[in-house]
Amino acid sequence: MRQRDHGLAPITPIRRRLVTDEVIDRLIVAIAIGALPPGHRLVEESLAAEFGVSRVPVREAMRELWLQGILSSSPGRGWKVAAFDDRQIREVCSVRISLETMLLAEAMPRLRADPSRFAEIDRALDEIRKGAADGNVEQVQRADVDFHRAALSVAEHSLGLGIWEGISRQVLIIFGLEIRSHPELDAVVAQHEELRRFLAEGNPSDLASVLREHITGWWPSSEDQPEHHNESDNWEMKHVSIA
Repeated sequence: MRQRDHGLAPITPIRRRLVTDEVIDRLIVAIAIGALPPGHRLVEESLAAEFGVSRVPVREAMRELWLQGILSSSPGRGWKVAAFDDRQIREVCSVRISLETMLLAEAMPRLRADPSRFAEIDRALDEIRKGAADGNVEQVQRADVDFHRAALSVAEHSLGLGIWEGISRQVLIIFGLEIRSHPELDAVVAQHEELRRFLAEGNPSDLASVLREHITGWWPSSEDQPEHHNESDNWEMKHVSIA
């Protein structure tokens, strides 16, 4: 008997999706380290040439970042890096505090019952230390996100972690704002060493306040926030080009 044709096309765009994700990752890093500052105009054709890819994944990447509020767009003016204002930062931070409090409340008993589960957390902490020692801001930023991801993953709460991953790009960019306003990388190391100790030994009832201080304690009042400068407008994408 002839199998019925349901009209389903073969699944072929996987490689393109991987390229799109890589373009997104490179753009996020460039924005996070301040190489692409707020207001910087992004040209689809130029980015495609710099990355050595077609315009399709670049267009898809920018549309996705626009949906997340990381890029802005206006008719006839193309794409620009959006500025994160105080309200947006506090929204992302409040979501982080709620999510991380919930997930770490579940993770802490597991970590204490089986200290070997600190392995990934400690690996990320070592990367923060190494990045700080080398003055490598990008490494510190990535390792900061990895530290929190590793700790939250111990909760084994796939939905909660998935929601957290959904804001991880904004988290990386906001952390970049923190680094640029308070560039002492040694302080970042100390903050994460302190959080690591709390996860192992702290009073769980203090979790929410500890996370609130860890996540938002650095952010100044609106009148003290640093101004954004466009000194990197001529920065070339080759610095984060796709391998």
